[in-house]
Formats: sequence, structure tokens, C-alpha cells
Amino acid sequence: VLRSRTEIETTKTGRERIVVTEFPYMVNKTKVHEHIVRLVQEKRIEGITAVRDESNREGVRFVIEVKRDASANVILNNLFKMTQMQTNFGFNMLAIQNGIPKILSLRQILDAYIEHQKEVVVRRTRFDKEKAEARAHILEGLLIALDHIDEVIRIIRASETDAEAQAELMSKFKLSERQSQAILDM
Repeated sequence: VLRSRTEIETTKTGRERIVVTEFPYMVNKTKVHEHIVRLVQEKRIEGITAVRDESNREGVRFVIEVKRDASANVILNNLFKMTQMQTNFGFNMLAIQNGIPKILSLRQILDAYIEHQKEVVVRRTRFDKEKAEARAHILEGLLIALDHIDEVIRIIRASETDAEAQAELMSKFKLSERQSQAILDM
């Protein structure tokens, strides 16, 4: 069941008004307005003096003015019964779970969504951790090279190829292939 979001306001003159700030999903407020006017004209709902749509850029504001001697709550309940201000919205919660299409309850859908979000967070965190560890590994190699900068420069200048320099750096300073490549890329 979907119901319009409403408030009952009291004017300065002491009269009540019903203010609708939200309508249910797929409900057209113009059709609701026309339907309320028709119900008032047919005298199926009594106690309403005016119906206005004061909606603007800032949001929906649909005002129903109530007669002094009428109860806004009674009128509101009648409007819920007789108009689309309260509707039923049925839907089929078909989902693929473990590769098999199944109809799930709302609880099962929410549990599956939460489990999926946990998995997403774990994967993202694992990826970020691996990326940070790889960067830390390279930085450790760069620190070793910085501590022995003169020797590193001598090895690079003395080598004829990058592969030869990389092999020499790896054996001399016990660097990994990625660390030595990062030093050569500088």
C-alpha cells in the first residue's frame, strides 16, 4: 500500500486544510485533482471548499481546504478510500540467485543486497590494499637505491643495456624485478 504524504494545517482563521506533499508512485496529481473536484460536485465527499495545486520548483504542494464544521481527518480518510491518494502497488520480485531465477521475499532481497554490498566493499578494499602494497614495495626499492645512489649511477652508466643494468641492480642490492625497473624508469 502506497499512501500520499499529507499534513493537516490550521489557518489563521481557525480553519483546517489538508496539504499533500507527495503522491504515490505512478499517480498523476492532475487526475487526482479532477477526481476530487468531481467527487465534491457529485456530493460523494462533503466538507471540502476548495482544491488548489500550489506546486512549484521547490516541490509538490496540493492544498484541500476544509469547511469549518468538517473534520479534516475524516475527509482525508475518505480521500484515501475514494481517490488514488492511496494505492496498492504490486510487483514481482524475481531475482537471479546462484544462477537460478527465483521469486524472493522483501527480506531475502534486502539480505542479498546487503551481502552484495559487503562483497563489493571487501573487493574494493582488497584492491586498494594490493595497490598500496605494490607501491610500498617499489618505494622500498627506491629507498635502497637512494641510500646507495652513487653505486646505482655507476652500475647504470657501466651497463650497455637496460636488461644488464636491471640484472646487476637485482643481484647487488637484492631488489625485485619491479623495484629495479622503477629505478631504471626514473
